[in-house]
Amino acid sequence: MENFLLEIRKFILSKVLHKHYYRTGKCKACGKCCTKIYVKHFKHVIQDEEEFKKLQYLHRFYTYLKVIDKDETGLVFECQNLDKETHKCKIHKSRPGICRRYPQEELFSMGGALSDDCGYKMLPIVPFEKVMKKLSKKKKILILLLLFFVGSQAFAFNGFSDDFIENFKTCNLFAEENSVNNKGTVFNDMKFFAPNGDGRCCYHQIIQSQYGTINLHCKFNNEQVSNLYNTMLTNNPPYFYSAEAENLWNSYVNDENVCKLDIHTIWDYKALVPDRYLPWKLPQE
Repeated sequence: MENFLLEIRKFILSKVLHKHYYRTGKCKACGKCCTKIYVKHFKHVIQDEEEFKKLQYLHRFYTYLKVIDKDETGLVFECQNLDKETHKCKIHKSRPGICRRYPQEELFSMGGALSDDCGYKMLPIVPFEKVMKKLSKKKKILILLLLFFVGSQAFAFNGFSDDFIENFKTCNLFAEENSVNNKGTVFNDMKFFAPNGDGRCCYHQIIQSQYGTINLHCKFNNEQVSNLYNTMLTNNPPYFYSAEAENLWNSYVNDENVCKLDIHTIWDYKALVPDRYLPWKLPQE
């Protein structure tokens, strides 16, 4: 029954609401989603306190927020209904809809990220391999040939595009996605980054195939961003990353104060990620 209800929910999200991800898990009452909040009104993040005061007349949600800081992204808020001792909401039963629906996939399109302590996860409604199964044999062959060609080109150069490198220099909001065929297994590789509320650069990389998912989440300070950017410029084309780049990425990925690596696979890593595709090494199985 539970699986049946989940399938109905996924159907409504994808077919009616045109969403690509669904929420799973439950709230752990960490309270972090109620602090260091950016507020997006229409197509822009609120930058000015005068603008915010006007918005408070439009919806009661805005009256709950308090400005605590401002950075290059915009005003930073916290919710005044958060009990800082219990980390629970003081108006939980009557909390606004935006709080009830958190998190939504729009959070990621804006460059946001879930807290490491968050009990929720966002999963794709339709896995890539399921999409492939629905295609006609002819289309499937054409797509696999295309992905194989793209994949073979991806291994001939470093894994970061010119646009990625240029935007990473100043941590401008950026995202890119590639699909690669590795020995008959197709996997999606999505990278995105954006400024975080605490002044660091929030970097996400999600690698997914039919065998599982690898999720890397890092928060780099300005010095770390600069160091990584410099190694991107000193790669050894036309093939692999420089030893300097690999050593630096590995040091950050293995530092729990900088990065968090989640791996959920049902088979070996090599079926998911080709050798030397990543600048950082996956842990031993």
